[in-house]
Amino acid sequence: MVKALATDLCNNILQRGRRDKIDISPMKLQKLMYYVCRDYAQKTGEAPISEDFEVWQYGPVLPSVYGEFKSFGAKPICCYAKDAGGHSYKVSENDNPTLSSVIDVVWAKYKQLSGVELSRKTHQAGSGWYRAYMAGREKISLEDILNDRTD
Repeated sequence: MVKALATDLCNNILQRGRRDKIDISPMKLQKLMYYVCRDYAQKTGEAPISEDFEVWQYGPVLPSVYGEFKSFGAKPICCYAKDAGGHSYKVSENDNPTLSSVIDVVWAKYKQLSGVELSRKTHQAGSGWYRAYMAGREKISLEDILNDRTD
């Protein structure tokens, strides 16, 4: 499988937010991305995106997604991620039904939680973030994500 750009995959989540009229802040988006990537990796054994999550104070962060949406601060994101040419892309869910299913399940489970609530969840002992943080690593490894059994 060709791994997606994180900014493309985040557009799939943002699309669901617009559809369901649920606000998504940058922090909430980061944590939803983590859970989508975690659940997908646990189903398939591989990450769906080409970027590693970094260990930041408030949980897992994808630097490209952070850079794209940091101007929103704690406010809801009101646009899609764009490439250097100003175009927005998303991952084709028709080409990857497993990923589509994972996004749907994560969205249904966590869409009503705030970014802060999701951040607390990612800090639980045994999470991929927690394992990497306790080991003093800057990035969350695929092994950390595969072993994350938090809910």
